[in-house]
Amino acid sequence: MPISFTLNPFGRVSEVIESWRPRGCKTEKDYERSLVKKLQNELVNQTIQQQYGSARQRVDIMVHGKVPIEIKKDLKSTAVLQTTKGQLDGYLKAWQGVILVLCGDIQADLFKELKKYGESQDTLLSRRVYLYKR
Repeated sequence: MPISFTLNPFGRVSEVIESWRPRGCKTEKDYERSLVKKLQNELVNQTIQQQYGSARQRVDIMVHGKVPIEIKKDLKSTAVLQTTKGQLDGYLKAWQGVILVLCGDIQADLFKELKKYGESQDTLLSRRVYLYKR
């Protein structure tokens, strides 16, 4: 296992997500498949699992059992925002942090509220919610 992943798994996965440029994706599942391929190509020594479940939590992608990734397409309503926050609350009980990747149509006010929520979950010692728009 590369030392950069061992020391900072969220940072290494975040680097891959930042360089990811999905093309031709129409559904959330398309985005998920595209990101899985990118992660597999970039993190060759890590286990990448789709639809990873642990206890009552299920995330879209899990990297090496340490970095959960949730993908949301079209953040266009308060109902989707509330559902997403509820999912994140559950993920943060099960894991140290979570990466949320938003794709498609994202309403600016809802994104701002979600960003504020993420910042409220961070602690003095660590970042717990990583939020990306694609």
